[in-house]
Amino acid sequence: MDQEIRAKLEKWIDEHFDALLQDVEKLVAVPSVSQVTEREETPFGEGCRKALDTALAMAKGYGFETRNYENRCGSVSLRPAKEEIAFWGHLDVVPPGDGWLLTEPYKPVQRDGYLIGRGADDNKGPALGVMYLLRAFEELNIPTKHGLRLFLGCDEESGMRDVKYYTSHYPPSKMVIIPDCGFPVCYGEKGIITADIVSEKPVASVAAVKAGMASNIVPAEATLTLKGETSGAFGEWVKTEAADGCTVFHATGLSRHSAFPEGGVNAIHEVTKAACASGLLDAEDQKLFAFFTRVNDDYLGTELGIAGEDETSGYTTCTGTMMSLRDDGRLVLHLNIRYHIWAEQEKLLESMEKACKANGCTLEHVHASKGNYFPRENPVVDAMTAVFNEFTGGDAKPYVMGGGTYARGLVNALGFGLGGLPREATDLFAPGHGGAHQPDEGLHLANYKKALLIFGMGILEADRVLD
Repeated sequence: MDQEIRAKLEKWIDEHFDALLQDVEKLVAVPSVSQVTEREETPFGEGCRKALDTALAMAKGYGFETRNYENRCGSVSLRPAKEEIAFWGHLDVVPPGDGWLLTEPYKPVQRDGYLIGRGADDNKGPALGVMYLLRAFEELNIPTKHGLRLFLGCDEESGMRDVKYYTSHYPPSKMVIIPDCGFPVCYGEKGIITADIVSEKPVASVAAVKAGMASNIVPAEATLTLKGETSGAFGEWVKTEAADGCTVFHATGLSRHSAFPEGGVNAIHEVTKAACASGLLDAEDQKLFAFFTRVNDDYLGTELGIAGEDETSGYTTCTGTMMSLRDDGRLVLHLNIRYHIWAEQEKLLESMEKACKANGCTLEHVHASKGNYFPRENPVVDAMTAVFNEFTGGDAKPYVMGGGTYARGLVNALGFGLGGLPREATDLFAPGHGGAHQPDEGLHLANYKKALLIFGMGILEADRVLD
């Protein structure tokens, strides 16, 4: 690592950090949940288009060459060249959700060393951080062998149709680094399956359901209304009330990203379990709710016959993240599955369909994305990992994760930061708050500043060793 460049870059980041936070706040203030439309000018909704226009205007104001790719994504270029290292960040966010305590989702505030607002950490802060690093390289005249290009996507959280569009119309970059994971290097991602388990028959006992807000969030809230009245205790996570001859079960859990469900409390699991104990379900509905409960008894996919693991990526996770009642009266449990890299996707789907059929259900709306694997032996992996360890004094290893980023839709792509640095203990956030996809999403500012320096020096090392 070039210590002279490190010192210059660290000084530049420190001098421009307040301006960067102001830009991040401007972007966080734009509600940009991706919504598919039929309009070419706003293919992912007006909010995503506004966020893209805002970010590209910032970049243009800093002297970058910018490009809008048919409103699906945009790019910011430094020293455009035939061979480029690309970075893909995203400007879309998960739905804001309920239960915010420290601010409203799109009204960013700074408190106790955090910038709080939806998208601050995932992924508007990191994306703009990379833009500022490219700006630093230019203003400090730091040389690179390759051109550098930052892409700003608008549909990462809802299907990655932006990347699918880009790769079908434009050539690939030489290598891609995704600033949307934890340090050091993430060289692989598990496969992803989303699907709906749908009851074959209408449910007779259910009046209404509202549970979960997005596929990739372990739900912290679930409300189920059953016909008939009952009383009693149904566990610490569930409360009931009578309403018009019905009983309303409201469960409160602890949200997590569905790729990392450990430590969360799935409100859907709590409310289906309560329903099974209520005495209000008829025989057919009782079997259905018992099945839905077993699906969420663990987060390994045991009930569906898909549990498994490998040495590269660890174990498969499976979470029922949304539940709803269709107009035809059939109950739906939405699944978000992250399966280990070397599992056979076709066999997983066969097992899921078999389990559903055995329990009076069908498997519908299946979307499957195979995992991503960047060759572990590539010298870029070790070079960037070494940068992280030199900064931290540790011996962290490259890893594979359950999260899904743009890497899975691009060639020669890996993840590197900007998260994963340890946070100091704080009483600022309530349980289940403060993380990505949680209420009161917070960007830890001291870590953010440190991560930018690590990322910047990592870019330069990747540029140096990449053939």
